[in-house]
Amino acid sequence: MQFAIAAQPLAAALDTYSITTGLELYYDGDLAVGRRSIAVEGPRAPEVALQELLAGSGLVARATGPNSFTIKPAPASHFANATYQSYFATIQARVSHVLCSRAETRPGDADLLLQLWVASTGTIQRAQLLDTTSGDTREKAFAALRGVSIGAVPPAELPQPITMAILARTSGGPGGCTGAAAKVVR
Repeated sequence: MQFAIAAQPLAAALDTYSITTGLELYYDGDLAVGRRSIAVEGPRAPEVALQELLAGSGLVARATGPNSFTIKPAPASHFANATYQSYFATIQARVSHVLCSRAETRPGDADLLLQLWVASTGTIQRAQLLDTTSGDTREKAFAALRGVSIGAVPPAELPQPITMAILARTSGGPGGCTGAAAKVVR
């Protein structure tokens, strides 16, 4: 199916999804309060589009019939399994390479936190710098990670968003990446 669902409040995105697909979605309305969807655009299987729509929301969809899904909170997981750890290492290497190749995203003198949402295709669908100050112009540069290919598709039900710490440079010349590191923290 072809999707064109903009990033928006989750309840509105789920309504649009249901109208577009003709599938019924069952969920407690309180679950959607204060949550936003990410954009889902282009051709997708309906199940894949729903997973992408819910990415980073803390919610998951489970098929409850041939034409229906129930949306519930994702099960809590405090430790990533080995499959996730391997994928996190792939993300860490790829994002570190991309960040170090651009002057505006090279690690600086302060640690930063970055959240990433990875589409089922293995591309970064959204990147958001956390705890930015109003004068931090680097936030837009980090948003440019959108569309970057990780080089591998994510494992099923990868917990998202993925939070990554970009550690400050500890050595090396100005503008270099020597001594800096990126680490997936979840």
